[in-house]
Amino acid sequence: MTNWQRLEQVIKWTGLSTNSFAMAIGLKRSENLYQIKRGSYGISKELARLITVKYTVISRSWLLTGDGQMLLSDASGGQHVQPEGAVPFYSIDASRLAEISDMNELRPLYYISIPAFKGSDFAAMCAGASMSPDIPGGSTVVFKGVSMDILLPGEAYMVVTKEFATIRYVRTIENDPGSLLLVPCNEQDYDEMIVARQKIEKLFLVKGIIICKQV
Repeated sequence: MTNWQRLEQVIKWTGLSTNSFAMAIGLKRSENLYQIKRGSYGISKELARLITVKYTVISRSWLLTGDGQMLLSDASGGQHVQPEGAVPFYSIDASRLAEISDMNELRPLYYISIPAFKGSDFAAMCAGASMSPDIPGGSTVVFKGVSMDILLPGEAYMVVTKEFATIRYVRTIENDPGSLLLVPCNEQDYDEMIVARQKIEKLFLVKGIIICKQV
């Protein structure tokens, strides 16, 4: 198995695109990964370190040499037991929620134990920049499922329809009670959207944001 084949296997395992994966592990540019795909470079010790710090169940030795298994032996079998009050983190881009019909089919990568997030449903990565700088790309976002009846105008939500899933500030429309206005924080690069309430299949309140800075 080549360096790129091993790296590609890890990327597919996370459920992210190559660009989102690069962002998740702290790379400023995904070009480093594409250089490996072209055969210009191998997987360096530093890249293996970045990957295994972010995804602790990945074997660093396997990444560098191909020997053994991708997942560490104590992480490859058995069921995850959710600690009381902890929130499952799924290794997917939050924008892919529209593609997932049952969250129970996903396996948590790990659990987040922060008292303020107790009662939340799950956490996922936000790779996009539509909510920057309030929610920087690459942040971990914690979500709580809510019903339309208790929607709080002005709060940030993940809005899921059959066509898309997006994080936006949600506002009511005075002359159109059947629709909602979805407002990005990054209004320079992203436009507002209007969506009919009846098209919204799931609604998740943004309960918190975890920003990891590379130093």
